[in-house]
Amino acid sequence: MTRFLPKSLIGQLLLLVAVTLLVAQAINIILLYRGAQNQKIIEASVSAVGRITGEIERMNDGRIRPPRRGREDRPRRRRNRPSMTAQSVIDPQHPRLPAVEDRAILAFENMGVVVQKVEAARVDRLPPALIDNVVGHGRGRLKALRAVGIRNRPDLTDGYILMAAQLRDGQWLNIAAVVRDRNPLLLRSLVVQTLVIYLILLLPLIWLGRNISRPLQALTRAAQNTQPGERTAVTESGPPDTRQLIAAFNAMNVRVDAMLGEKDVMLGAIGHDLRTPLAALRVRVESVEDDEQRQKMIAGIDDMDRTLDDILSLARLGRGDEAVLPTDISALIETVADEFTDQGKAVSFTRSGRITAPIRATLIRRALRNLIGNAVTYGQSATIIVEKPGDIPVDQRGDKQGDKLADKQGDKPVDNHAHKSGDKAGDKPADKYGDKLAIHIDDQGPGIAGDQIEAMFEPFARGETSRNRATGGSGLGLTLARAIMRDQGGDVTLENRPEGGLRATLILGV
Repeated sequence: MTRFLPKSLIGQLLLLVAVTLLVAQAINIILLYRGAQNQKIIEASVSAVGRITGEIERMNDGRIRPPRRGREDRPRRRRNRPSMTAQSVIDPQHPRLPAVEDRAILAFENMGVVVQKVEAARVDRLPPALIDNVVGHGRGRLKALRAVGIRNRPDLTDGYILMAAQLRDGQWLNIAAVVRDRNPLLLRSLVVQTLVIYLILLLPLIWLGRNISRPLQALTRAAQNTQPGERTAVTESGPPDTRQLIAAFNAMNVRVDAMLGEKDVMLGAIGHDLRTPLAALRVRVESVEDDEQRQKMIAGIDDMDRTLDDILSLARLGRGDEAVLPTDISALIETVADEFTDQGKAVSFTRSGRITAPIRATLIRRALRNLIGNAVTYGQSATIIVEKPGDIPVDQRGDKQGDKLADKQGDKPVDNHAHKSGDKAGDKPADKYGDKLAIHIDDQGPGIAGDQIEAMFEPFARGETSRNRATGGSGLGLTLARAIMRDQGGDVTLENRPEGGLRATLILGV
């Protein structure tokens, strides 16, 4: 259900106003409709009470006309006048109207007419006994109106009100009154009224929403695209509250940039102040006569220097001066791989053509060094595989390199179901990486527990918890590699390979 709701603030506000207005108008329509229905019943009942009252007054005054000459034997027709019967014509099965009965008794009392009992009911069809005792057809009124040229739409009949009043002698006066639908287009009029209200209310709201949303969208884009060192001010527009928000954002951006500049100056001073004594200490260590102790001291100083360099690089990331230039990715990977093979490390990479992408080569080279260094340190070897958009992964092609890796694992069965899941290395890059370039670095190590993979990207986190520098680095290699890649629109991921070992993937836009 929530996916059909608008996600923007203005859309939700308009939806809320529209729903609230619809509910309010629906309640208004129901109340007006019920009021119109009650009004029709009241009008019909008033007509019935008036006819019965008039008939009782005629009887009391002796003004009942005798039958015309020559028609003494014919039954007298009492058209539009109450009929007199010994019993009420209202059947017990007719739906009674107690409220109408109470009002009718009160009306008779107010007019000085004495009745013993009043019965009232509403029916859809006129009973045969009252076919000539109906009030409200209004034939004379319609003829008079048409005679003067007024041709209103005739009223529609919406049932009948039956009323019976018992006199003091026990006789009943019975009459039927037509329930008229005075305005058959009431519902249509209310619907049109609702639409007009919607247009009058929602159109200004839509204009106001657009006037508010445009500056907010510009502010959102500026917040998403703000990079360290950039001072792009957002144009202040929209209502006063929105202008104040944009002005506050611009001021905050200036303060943040100033703080980052101060941080860079401070880090540069710290780096200079720390490296100078480290260099002096290195010179003094060279004079130590014990070769073993000298080598340990030099290794410790080098580790401190590398850790300091990693910390400064991580802190200064995003504010470097290196330009983004088209670079041959295969040549870059080959250069880094040769650095490790020259040191006797088991690193393999088969170049498969020229792959060019706009990158900061120095930073990407450093990220590759960190990942390959982790592979040869914890997994004894590193195999580098490049997947371009649309390529089939090596372990699905049955490549020789992939076969060699499988052979090293013995005859261990491979979980084919794992290749179908979205979290394994066998997925197609079209599903997993889209239009990105993926550089896989596979090792033959024990891997990492699934619930610990994301924790490895935290600063100073290491798979080997002894903190011994002989078994690993400072714990900043993965943190720095992921920060470098995300700064350039990519990422670094880790996953355990089905055939054993760990796969580190460097994802890069092309």
